[in-house]
Amino acid sequence: MIIRLILLFLIVAAVLWLLKRLFSSEARSPDDSAQSAQEKSENMIQCKFCGTHTPESSTITHCNQTYCCQDHADRDE
Repeated sequence: MIIRLILLFLIVAAVLWLLKRLFSSEARSPDDSAQSAQEKSENMIQCKFCGTHTPESSTITHCNQTYCCQDHADRDE
């Protein structure tokens, strides 16, 4: 009888510990994702030809001007 009570207590304690860990990690997730979104953000640059804003990593620079694609850089010459 005592072994069953100890086993029941251990199971309940394990379930409570898992639930606490699950909910505490969810509470931290939005903060972590907000920080990672800020770290992943980059500047948006306006294309000189069409005015479209594109991420800085995908812009084309030609004659000290920025363009959204190679076609616009070639057309603006």
